[in-house]
Amino acid sequence: MIARKMKRNLILYSLSALTGIMLWSCKAPQLAADEKIILPDTYADGHLPTDTATLAMLSWESFFPDTILQGYIREALSNNHSFRQTVERVRQAQSQMKQGRQAMFPQLSAGLSAGIQRFGEYTMDGVGNATTNTPDLEADKHIPDPYKDLNLGILFQWEADIWGKLNHKRQAAAARWMASAEAAQYARTLLIAEVASQYFELIGLDKQQDILKGAIGNTEASYRLTYELKQEGEVTQLAVDQFQSRLLNLKGLLLETEQLTEEKERALATLMGRLPFEVKRIGFEEMRRLTFPVQTGIPAQLLAYRPDIRSAEWDLLAAKADLKAARKAFFPSLTIGAEGGFNAFNVSKWFTAPASLVYNLAAGLSAPIFNRHELKLLWNMAKGDQRIALSRYHETALKAYEEVSNLVTAHERLTLRSELKEEESQTHNRSIENAKELFQLSFVGYLEVLSADERYLDCELERIRLNTSKCINQVHLYRALGGGIYKAEGEEDDDGDEDEKGK
Repeated sequence: MIARKMKRNLILYSLSALTGIMLWSCKAPQLAADEKIILPDTYADGHLPTDTATLAMLSWESFFPDTILQGYIREALSNNHSFRQTVERVRQAQSQMKQGRQAMFPQLSAGLSAGIQRFGEYTMDGVGNATTNTPDLEADKHIPDPYKDLNLGILFQWEADIWGKLNHKRQAAAARWMASAEAAQYARTLLIAEVASQYFELIGLDKQQDILKGAIGNTEASYRLTYELKQEGEVTQLAVDQFQSRLLNLKGLLLETEQLTEEKERALATLMGRLPFEVKRIGFEEMRRLTFPVQTGIPAQLLAYRPDIRSAEWDLLAAKADLKAARKAFFPSLTIGAEGGFNAFNVSKWFTAPASLVYNLAAGLSAPIFNRHELKLLWNMAKGDQRIALSRYHETALKAYEEVSNLVTAHERLTLRSELKEEESQTHNRSIENAKELFQLSFVGYLEVLSADERYLDCELERIRLNTSKCINQVHLYRALGGGIYKAEGEEDDDGDEDEKGK
């Protein structure tokens, strides 16, 4: 009785230990303290945020107030071919992750086999079968010649994950799927930013065309006036040639701007997955009046909202799980197998139970001996992969902080430069009007008029570029903070099963 009790306790302790090992192996890998990233409290502007509100918490529909642009972004997210390919790769990774999860469970298969064989009379099998068929043996148990073998059964095989090796492989597969999902989110934010940038650049090019057309009209008037004055002998042919040269240069700039506009329209259509079409857009002054949210939050939030940082983190966790699995490969593995079913040489006796019932049960414990060197190489490679993933994770986070800091300071500088350029444009506008009047009264020469025209045109083109860049900078800041990961209302979910992500 004491021996039976000790045996029962030993079984219970063994089961408890096995359960504890399996529960421990099911824990998700975590970053160590020395692997985590500590970002500064502020960005490059040095101002400590008063709250943790960030643009990343807004959907793209809430961030962009232009309804025309919203329609283009929605169409691009639905039809852009590169993005759809990325989404499909995420779904493939999800299927691979589910496939890897099946290794944790027993393999169960059913089989049906039939065969016929004749043994030679002067062989061991032939003589043995002949001597077995004795008269005292029941007739239905005589071995037929030729011999038929009919088998129907179920095969069971399972590798017990006593060290957690299979669980670590499952964790690595799940982490890589999450990394691919985050990479798809990053591709999504890049696509949104690219569509908005192309759209605002088109608006800026429209305004440049208007300015160049106006400059061409003014230069033509100055050219005609100079030509008339030359006929009267008040100016030389040099003045006429200078205005004609400027007129030709402006027409060339207009052709170049029109070409850039057409290319941008085709590029925007390609982003939307369709052939070129007439791109509708708001005017330049309306774009200038657009207001965007400016909350940057704190740098630490980049770790939570930037998809590329989160993707790098999941890659690091996958590398850590791979390293643990490579380490556990040195340990013995326990394999349990069983097979059962019906076996007979006569179909009529096939399902006779228990006479035709067969089964076997086996368990094996194996440990690597001659391939330990190969396992050690794989382990060293896994350690190298983990160091690379850790370095890439830190590099991605540092570059993200640098990018946001540059965009924050650029926003402030662009705002100030735009205000200065507006004032400069008004000054040049007055000077060009004064130069024309004084030229007609012969108080100044044609060079003053020409110089005033050139400075005004350069100022206007720069003013357009600054205002366009200010809008595009806001788009890039929204993307750099992690904006665009939240879907707009009514937008379809193309990134996979959210429940699987939670698991």
